[in-house]
Amino acid sequence: MVRTLGRVHLPPLPCWPVGAWLVGGAVRDLWLGLKPFDYDFATADPRAAARDCAHRSGGTPFPLDEQRGHWRVVAGPATYDFTPLQDGIENDLLRRDFTANALAATPRGAVLGPAQARYDLRHRVLRALSREALDDDPLRPLRGLRLWLTHGLRPEPRTLEWMRRAACAQRFGRQPARERVRDELERMLAHPRAAWAFARLQQLGFAPAYLRAWAAGDGVEQLGYHHLDVLRHELEALFQLVWRFPEAGLELRWAALLHDVAKPLVRQWDPNRGYYRFFEHESFGAAIASEQLGRLRCSRALQSRVAALIRAHMRAPPAAGRARRRWMHRQRRLLPDLLFLQIADRAATRGPRARREGYRLGELYDALEEARTFLGRPQPAPLLNGNEIMERLGLDPGPEVGRLLDLLVEAQVLGDVRTRDEALAFVQWKHESQAAEA
Repeated sequence: MVRTLGRVHLPPLPCWPVGAWLVGGAVRDLWLGLKPFDYDFATADPRAAARDCAHRSGGTPFPLDEQRGHWRVVAGPATYDFTPLQDGIENDLLRRDFTANALAATPRGAVLGPAQARYDLRHRVLRALSREALDDDPLRPLRGLRLWLTHGLRPEPRTLEWMRRAACAQRFGRQPARERVRDELERMLAHPRAAWAFARLQQLGFAPAYLRAWAAGDGVEQLGYHHLDVLRHELEALFQLVWRFPEAGLELRWAALLHDVAKPLVRQWDPNRGYYRFFEHESFGAAIASEQLGRLRCSRALQSRVAALIRAHMRAPPAAGRARRRWMHRQRRLLPDLLFLQIADRAATRGPRARREGYRLGELYDALEEARTFLGRPQPAPLLNGNEIMERLGLDPGPEVGRLLDLLVEAQVLGDVRTRDEALAFVQWKHESQAAEA
């Protein structure tokens, strides 16, 4: 039964359709004293309401689901969704997922909802309205986990069991749209307690449905350098990353979570050393991570960045001198993220062999400081351009010209080449050496 629960203070909104209700998460956040950025309205004519809102706010309207009549307007940082109100606000609220979301507000701030919602919001309880409510939309159990993280709404026992059953069913049955899954996972990944959230994702059984290759690391022992199995080592690396470098972006957080994702596939026991070895796990892991993120409809740019970080995460910087400068130059596009990842990975590694040999975290932090100085200096422009190289060596346009230009810039960074004449001699030598090897 729906009743009036109280009032909330509404922020200025560019639109409020006549006869509409503000519903769902925005009302919940206002009740909890949080600032919402997504506003959902239940209204008789969502299409007309979206167009009017776009006109008033300067935003862009587009259909989310034309068959069901769902529309959205994006205006700056705010999003406004409009859904049909067909058989009254009470029935609309009782079809929603959790009591904390089964709320509606009038333009004057009066809030309606189930009587249980007041208690649940006060005591931060996540309570499903029914098991059928979770089954109606397969994203709802995952959203419940995310609300546990972001809003501190802890599932009560029955709701938690329903979430577990829904997660198990999704491994073999109907799953939500992958874009919607991605959005929920990335909201969890961006949170300061991201590692806790993904540990719960695995414990509740969602990981095999959404991140199957990552879930395969559960129980895969490593020994030697590691005190944790593969999956928990990756969770520890994510924790170390977010704790040490809270500014880490999504690409870097995905890389930390997935950096050893190929280890279950390449694991080999070494009887002479007494621990497992994982040859080329970084190369295979880059491909697997890219595939996993592609399934979640992540952008190609994000997939490429994550794969590059995973592929390079075992390439530790040399101790000092020319070798370190060369490493800095060759990894420039991945810095400082690559060093952030390596520090998190090293800090999460505390097996018997690692304790014996030492963490060497100080060396990585020294390299990080040097990398920041290195990145602050502009990269030198090549002393020669492509046309000059082709004229000097009699080459046609092609990859060899690009390779020589890259080598020339590296030689300039290292201080081996300082003048145009030295540059001409250098590219000729490199080209002839390549030809001789071929």
